[in-house]
Amino acid sequence: MPIDPQIGTQSSAIRTSWITPQPPATVARLPWTGFKLAQEQPFFQQIYAPIKAQGGPICQTATDISNLDYAGWFNYFFNEAKGVAAGDTAIEVNFGRIASLMFDLVVDGVGVGAKIKLQSPFPLPLSNAFTTLLAGTPGSVPKSILAYLFELGFEEATMTTAGDYFGKTLALKSNMSDGVAVRSSKGNFVFGYRGDTREVSTIVSQNGAKCRAELDSWRTKAGVDQLWHPWNDMDEKWKKMWFRKGAADNDYFTLNSLAKEFHISCAYPMFRSFEIHQDMVGPASGWSPTQRQRLVAKKIVIRTVYDKTTSTWQEVPSDETRVFACAISNSTPAARTFDLNNYPESAVRNVGLEDMIAWIKVRRFHRPPASVHEHYDSTRTNPSMTIQVMTWGWVRSEEETRASLGCTRDGIKVIGAKLQNLMGKVFDISHTTYFPEATYDVTRRPVAQAPTKPSPPPVRLTNR
Repeated sequence: MPIDPQIGTQSSAIRTSWITPQPPATVARLPWTGFKLAQEQPFFQQIYAPIKAQGGPICQTATDISNLDYAGWFNYFFNEAKGVAAGDTAIEVNFGRIASLMFDLVVDGVGVGAKIKLQSPFPLPLSNAFTTLLAGTPGSVPKSILAYLFELGFEEATMTTAGDYFGKTLALKSNMSDGVAVRSSKGNFVFGYRGDTREVSTIVSQNGAKCRAELDSWRTKAGVDQLWHPWNDMDEKWKKMWFRKGAADNDYFTLNSLAKEFHISCAYPMFRSFEIHQDMVGPASGWSPTQRQRLVAKKIVIRTVYDKTTSTWQEVPSDETRVFACAISNSTPAARTFDLNNYPESAVRNVGLEDMIAWIKVRRFHRPPASVHEHYDSTRTNPSMTIQVMTWGWVRSEEETRASLGCTRDGIKVIGAKLQNLMGKVFDISHTTYFPEATYDVTRRPVAQAPTKPSPPPVRLTNR
């Protein structure tokens, strides 16, 4: 897709300033006579090259998905657009143009060996010039940049109905037959599962799980109402449902993901350490006290567990989440996410309180990244975590749930028994797969070392 002409014009002016003598300078900052960077394509490709190679966030931001600033949205949109752009020279040149506007540049080397490069290490701070632009004319180039990335990296979700994808059984990998549990006088629902970190009381007070885009408070905190955000146009893109093209998955904010099976839903919400802070790289055992302190607000703790694959004790980040068992009407529009990837999941716009049957609380023990330079990311590790099922309860009362389902009293008892049968189970999962054998023995405790008794004082012999 074409880029906004303003981005092209302003980035070309920046390139010119680097290869043309500028008063009071007597020489150009880059050698230009016959120099390859005098051409626009290699100039902007060289700027983009380190960004292309960067595996983590590009922009420096202290925000998260509940409270995004411009840099946070740039990271989110760019991550999807980058995957789509791979190998497309024209798009990569445009990404270089965008980078030249947003970040400070510097010359590395002299003469024909000189290179143009980003001045700062990743994650990159916005340049003073761009920060001024963002404050003064946010609806111009800053908005055009985000709009370009969004159009590249996202597409409107294709839909089916819940009854065409989700199952009519509880899909708990239980040795108990569903039997009477799925017989209903209504006969018009299927089962799905949703991971959510919110307290049950919050879910009840909010009347279920609305997608973030429909919450006025979230749109305000996340900057959707700002002039620089492409979702605040007349077409109100936040009212639509979107797929992320780069990740081939659901958008975080306009859809509520639902897994087909309980076990896979335990992976949600995703665990990504860069969403806590961008310096949270490498295994947790190497994190400083300052880094560990950041975990407190996120209700994440470091636990010591026994790794059965290496026969060693390991420090791992651990959090708790709830999986909500949901009964969705057959006719509910559901996203065809399963066509994009091999994830056994779909998504709906909202999950109403009346759709939620029960919650299952699980504790998650996250496996470390492959190297000390990478972030924890539950989509990149396989298996990504060990799950311990802790407890469960009805979202509403048992009788309200039974009446909502339209099943018999014996039927609701069977559903309760199946959920109870999960308690204490320990298993591994990845983003897509269930593994019955767990990596971590989460019930084993280190043997305490017995205190060393002081040696008795030596016996002193005396002459008589």
